[in-house]
Amino acid sequence: MTAGGPAVDTVRIAVGPVCLLPWDTFTGRAPVLPVTALVERRTRGGQWAAEDDVPVVTTPSGAIVLPSLASARPVPAPSAVQRLRIRLVSPYLLDAEHPAGVEFDAPAYAAPAVTRTRLYPLPAYPFPPGTRLLHGRVRRGGSPVAGAAVVGRARADAEHLPRVAAWTEVAATAGDGVFRLPLRRVGSRPQQPPPDPAAPDAEWFTVTALAEPGRAGGPELSVQLTAQDIRGTEQLIEIP
Repeated sequence: MTAGGPAVDTVRIAVGPVCLLPWDTFTGRAPVLPVTALVERRTRGGQWAAEDDVPVVTTPSGAIVLPSLASARPVPAPSAVQRLRIRLVSPYLLDAEHPAGVEFDAPAYAAPAVTRTRLYPLPAYPFPPGTRLLHGRVRRGGSPVAGAAVVGRARADAEHLPRVAAWTEVAATAGDGVFRLPLRRVGSRPQQPPPDPAAPDAEWFTVTALAEPGRAGGPELSVQLTAQDIRGTEQLIEIP
């Protein structure tokens, strides 16, 4: 307090062993839709249990930090360190790249690198009216695939020409394998003009489903679709 002036409260946040920066891939900024950060501790039996006493702080920029897990000095005994993880949960968005959450040791005294967590729209995402959406589902071996990443882009091969700069759109599947993929930009056009000069050029897209988006080289399948296919019935993508 300064004499004659108002009292001022100063709060200092000491960054703990993890710092997440959630990113809504549809809007391209920190999510405004509800996202809950769940902190869990690994027990001696190897299971994960809720760690309810750990406060989670979201900064004005949207970063998520756990200040109570910071330490002013190195932890002397390895037995004092716990293995924890943090998961981001939302009915509208999914961190498909970190399906099991982000693991870390606590306490820790070194400031962590920021981990950007790209959140993919789930089928319940409130897309703006008029957004072009591909409705579909992903299966593998006849069973629905939950948490798969679905990526859309303009078709790129020797027989198709892009109309605009390269772009990608992403979505994630829900527990029943269902997805809604936004396709806001235009697709490619065929190199060869249509046989009927009065017919418009087809608009082509490539849609890829990745069963395990957090692991390089995981099973995936790509299909080629036109704008007419998108307006049609639900698309089924069967990953081998």
